[in-house]
Amino acid sequence: MNMPAAATAPPARRLHGAIAAEVPVSSSMRRLELELEEAVPFQPGQFCMLNLAGEPALVFGRPFSLLAAEGRRLSLLYKVVGRGTARLRDAGVGAPVTCLAPLGRPFPAPDPRPHLLLAGGVGLPPLLAWAERWGRPSDLCCAGGRDGDDLPWGLLGSSWRVSVDRPGALPAGRQAFDGNVVELARSLLPASAPERVVLACGPLPLLRAAATLAAERGWDCLVSVEERMGCGYGVCRGCVVPRASDGGYATACKDGPVFEARGLDWTRFGGGGGT
Repeated sequence: MNMPAAATAPPARRLHGAIAAEVPVSSSMRRLELELEEAVPFQPGQFCMLNLAGEPALVFGRPFSLLAAEGRRLSLLYKVVGRGTARLRDAGVGAPVTCLAPLGRPFPAPDPRPHLLLAGGVGLPPLLAWAERWGRPSDLCCAGGRDGDDLPWGLLGSSWRVSVDRPGALPAGRQAFDGNVVELARSLLPASAPERVVLACGPLPLLRAAATLAAERGWDCLVSVEERMGCGYGVCRGCVVPRASDGGYATACKDGPVFEARGLDWTRFGGGGGT
């Protein structure tokens, strides 16, 4: 599979703006709406580096996958996992921000093969964006959460299949597979299923399981990695991931965040943490 070229979206720009809305969409996820000075065209899988402006600014911005854009309004989905994201949550509507976007290598547009989308936790935004832009009836979209309360049901259309680590708290009329999202995909796609392209985003165990599933079946697999990022454009090298080809490392922010699964060394892949 040929990865998308870095020039599939306009160069990143540092834009000023303000928080337009900040609302919970599940027990753990929140939707952040930014009103920026210019529109941000992006490809699914790209991200931004977001920071508060002025005196409240963080030492480093925080990376957020891009969920949607309409005019100068940019939408993000995130969880509060550390001091930086807590300050963004508490900043309030109207708080000034700076946003460097769009960044990173995106998921490619679909080829004729059906696709399997595997999203876990805040790995949802790039795959929601991909499905919104390019999804087809032949694609299988699967999202996983800890339980029913953990999932943003208002963002998941009826075509999304859902898994939960523990049962309970499901909205009326919705069902969920008891297990993780890759187990859900295995239950829906027998070993004899026609070839698919796998797109995955979420925690490392999900990505590793998605890569294993694809390798077992001889399918192409693209993963969007979640690594701690400081700069967003490959200078600080705080987000390196191990390459399979030469024992070296690639930067998640500049060389990724989307990689071919077979191009990563899963035996050396680890790390992560709160932001």
